[in-house]
Amino acid sequence: MTPSFIEASDVSGGKGFASEILRCIIKFDDSPNDSYTTILKIPGFESLKEATTKNGGDSTWFDSDENMNNLNSVHEFECNFYNNLAPILDVPVPKVFKTVLKSPENIEGCLHMEDLTLRGKTLTLYDNINITQVKHLIRLLAHMHMNILCIDEKEWHGKYLKNQTTMATVMDMLKPMTESFLKKCKNSDRFKPLLDRCQKMSESKEFLLHLLTENYKSAKPVIEHGDLHPGNIMWSIDENGDVQNSVAAFVDWQTIHEGSPMSDLSRILTFCCDGGTRRQIEGYAIQFYLECLTKEFGGDASKVPYTAEGLQRAYNMAFIMQAFMTPAGMAFMYEIFDDKIYPESVKDCLWDEGELKALHALEDADRLLQNELKDVFQKYGI
Repeated sequence: MTPSFIEASDVSGGKGFASEILRCIIKFDDSPNDSYTTILKIPGFESLKEATTKNGGDSTWFDSDENMNNLNSVHEFECNFYNNLAPILDVPVPKVFKTVLKSPENIEGCLHMEDLTLRGKTLTLYDNINITQVKHLIRLLAHMHMNILCIDEKEWHGKYLKNQTTMATVMDMLKPMTESFLKKCKNSDRFKPLLDRCQKMSESKEFLLHLLTENYKSAKPVIEHGDLHPGNIMWSIDENGDVQNSVAAFVDWQTIHEGSPMSDLSRILTFCCDGGTRRQIEGYAIQFYLECLTKEFGGDASKVPYTAEGLQRAYNMAFIMQAFMTPAGMAFMYEIFDDKIYPESVKDCLWDEGELKALHALEDADRLLQNELKDVFQKYGI
């Protein structure tokens, strides 16, 4: 068939900040009623810089060659994932037809992939998933971890370390947005004592580097996605376009790295769930994960290289960092809501829900730092 018409539109919609996502519609001369849609994902950071500046973040962060070099490498990591790791991990991902790396000849690089808008939807940071969906995610994480633990370590161990500190670098950029959050906050009197107590620790590069590059070794490492917030989990939809309880695809594998088996889970529970749902699931999440992992190993518990106690400590440590990020994350995502879709009255209600999510996360982080993780707080927070 001969293409007669090609139209491309940006469908990032405030969700793709390290790339431009173009949905291409192709029509044909010899079959005018048929059309084909596909996606081109082109690396670029203009939308990230614009959103950061708009939300009171550190726009000068983008003037650093080191920071930009780190950002530019994420496309290479994502191409590497689809070419090498995706078949091994065996979890729902987009079908990628071709990967093109950025070249010295100024070729921008891109990913050519299937159009997932036909079979899935993502959520916003202000939406919340349910317990059934969380259990489904834990099963997928267990399956992914089993697959990486079963292959020869030479295939991956030590090869995905560069991205470990990406989130710490991003936190530097987001740090000023905590002040933006407090200015808009309706319950600043409840937030300020919590933020004051954790300020030194949340801004400690020493703590973040220890957590991301050393602490994870206390449990057998796996490959983690690194950024499973609501915008990077695409849920299956039914014939009416309504979200279901199963994942259509995990997207944006730009921050994959070697890390803790609890890191992705902590990000999911902190950013994808309301506080009440998260607290319920935290009561049994570790045990449920171990049960799922044991099933993945054919019921042989001796093949599971973790203990409940070790995983709980690993989860608590990972959760602390996620909780520290919630105020800035809420401020960042709120300002990019499309006013045509979300009237001011709706945005106001969504802000209240996001504020409560952040409050519950910081309350629980504070409790951990005064109790189970008191040793960590005394080392990095005093």
